[in-house]
Amino acid sequence: MSASSIRLSQLKKWIHIFSNADRLEAPDRDFIGHRDILIRSRARYEFVAPFVYGTLLEVGSGRGYGLEVLAPRSTVQIGVDLSRAFLKKAQCNLPAISFVQANGSTLPFTGHSFDSIIAFEVIEHVEDDVAFLNELKRLARDQGFIAISTPNKFVASGNRKKPIDPFHVREYTSPEFYTLLSHAFSSVKIFGQSERSAESISVNTLMDRIPKRWKYLVPLYIQGLISVIVRPQLRIDDCQFQTGDLDLAHTFIALCQP
Repeated sequence: MSASSIRLSQLKKWIHIFSNADRLEAPDRDFIGHRDILIRSRARYEFVAPFVYGTLLEVGSGRGYGLEVLAPRSTVQIGVDLSRAFLKKAQCNLPAISFVQANGSTLPFTGHSFDSIIAFEVIEHVEDDVAFLNELKRLARDQGFIAISTPNKFVASGNRKKPIDPFHVREYTSPEFYTLLSHAFSSVKIFGQSERSAESISVNTLMDRIPKRWKYLVPLYIQGLISVIVRPQLRIDDCQFQTGDLDLAHTFIALCQP
């Protein structure tokens, strides 16, 4: 294939991506703007991996990247997602794992079927968050482990009532998230995910200095591309999880028991 043909093929690929921006809602290895999002996502899976055991269910499994990390920690794995395209790609990458297309609020499994349940970046998408949590509780065994993550409302959307992300129904502050979960589960511990100080990992903090009222006018996938341009690549070791200073975290991760 000639160089011009390769360039034309790449151009068509990028046109397809930006004309179908909804496919960028889940981390995608084929999209350079998700470079750091993928690192942050993998860090979450590695953070909870030591707690995972037995029969594992991931709700919102996307393209299956998280199950690559968690599969060795469990005996049986099932991934659930609404997107048939995501599930098809996940099945190709992980043929030994079962994938099911289903809505997170009405999961097609019998009660108390799973030792471990993961639901990262899902709850902000569902219409009825209480019903969603009750469904996770229904599926968990008595001593089960449940991990749920969601973006910090203050970081993701500032003081806006309506989320900036068009795919989010709602977002939470840390007290709101804790209160919601504590009504559903007997044990809840929330961690905040952040990166080590920008000065120590980046020579250019341009993205951090953009006023929120401007930054939120820029589509998220464009923000991802800008971030890749102005920042050095994020590393797993740059990601940290702490129980303090939750308001400064970009993502909350709750470790729960039924």
